[in-house]
Amino acid sequence: MEKKRVLIVEDEMIVAQDIRHAVEACGYTVVAVVHSGEEAIEWAAKSHPDLVLMDIMLEKDMDGLEAAEKIHSSLDIPIVFLTAYANDQTLQSAKMSEPFGYLIKPFIERELKATMEMAFYKHEIEQELRKSKEKYKNIFENIQDVYFEVDMNGNILEMSPSIKSITEHEREDLIGKSIYDLFTDKKKWQEFYGILLKKNKVYDFEINLKDKNGKDIIGSITSRLLKDDKSSRIVASLRNITEHKKMEKHLLRAERLAGVGQLAAGIAHEIRNPLGNISSSIQFCLSKYDPPQQIKQFLEIIQRNSDNANNIIKGLLDFATPREIKLEKHSITKVLNNAIGLVKNRCEKDGVQIVKDFTSDLPQIMFDEKWLEQSFLNLILNAKEAMPGGGTLTIKTYNKEKEIVVVFSDTGIGIKQENLKKVFEPFFTTKDEGTGLGLSLVYQIINAHNGKIDIESTEGKGTDSSLNKPV
Repeated sequence: MEKKRVLIVEDEMIVAQDIRHAVEACGYTVVAVVHSGEEAIEWAAKSHPDLVLMDIMLEKDMDGLEAAEKIHSSLDIPIVFLTAYANDQTLQSAKMSEPFGYLIKPFIERELKATMEMAFYKHEIEQELRKSKEKYKNIFENIQDVYFEVDMNGNILEMSPSIKSITEHEREDLIGKSIYDLFTDKKKWQEFYGILLKKNKVYDFEINLKDKNGKDIIGSITSRLLKDDKSSRIVASLRNITEHKKMEKHLLRAERLAGVGQLAAGIAHEIRNPLGNISSSIQFCLSKYDPPQQIKQFLEIIQRNSDNANNIIKGLLDFATPREIKLEKHSITKVLNNAIGLVKNRCEKDGVQIVKDFTSDLPQIMFDEKWLEQSFLNLILNAKEAMPGGGTLTIKTYNKEKEIVVVFSDTGIGIKQENLKKVFEPFFTTKDEGTGLGLSLVYQIINAHNGKIDIESTEGKGTDSSLNKPV
């Protein structure tokens, strides 16, 4: 085992030699004996000893206290003070440089060895604590989940910096604030609080919160109630599960649409045949006979409604029939321009301006040109119909990690929150005319391309429809 190395700072030559012999007798190596504070700083920086024995009263410009402070501020070296003076003022001054020991001269070898051993031990423990503190500070500042502590009155005591990645709030802005500044759903928090008081722990509790800009986030909390003699507090971790819940909803919707599609196909085939008979019979009567005007009008009404019903069935069959996707490399921008060109005149006629905000660096990707164009047409027409008094439809494209994103943003009437969850369901519509299959078809087409579609809307302000397609 390598011997510990000691630097001695003592301005009296004879005393310095006595200390040197005592240190060596204790089994340590003396790296140098110096006689001034300036030399002590120089040797400490040069030799990095394991310990400095520092006389407080040095005769030159710099005393031992000043030298110790400079060594302590720049080097991690334990210092033991030596002095012949033990008054309160000297002791108080010595504390400022945080010494690891204090010896009053003259001292015996046993006292020297005990003080030095304690200094070495204390320094090793402090180093371990410092490393441990740095380690957990690093974990605390870089964990993906959010760690937080709350007192029983709902005041935030601690919050990890990772809260910013979820809510854009700075940690410092939340500490001391109410938990309701973060979790806006008070009923949910009170439900969570009740379970925690009863069981002392809660796992994976879903709760809603809003980010700094008011955007909804779904979180999952795992928590424990910590109690001691003086107080209690809640310690918890928060995980952002918004994307997970979206994916879960996406999968459930896909399964439900598949089931509805199978049912719709069976019903459509059963209804189409009698409808065909009705239509052909009416056409025969109108062409073969010359009925009175009133009867002719009724027959024509039957014919129109038969045609409407047939169109609905055609939509049902389109919805239910598995799509043959022909994947070839195409440009999303080109397909968007084609779709816009088909409806531009209709949009302008109704006072709807289309604004293109396309990025120039979209890569060509694999998709079915015909079906994707159909999806874009449906979304553009939906946006147009949401702006009966005219407005602006902004179509934006951009790259996001390994995806291409297309966003259709209109300034229309928006969608009620209770209807927003139903927009992809077959036959759901708020229009006087229409089958309610348009967005269901869009969803199916995007899903068949392994993409995702999300709709966000504010009633009275407009709707954003976002398509994400993997590159």
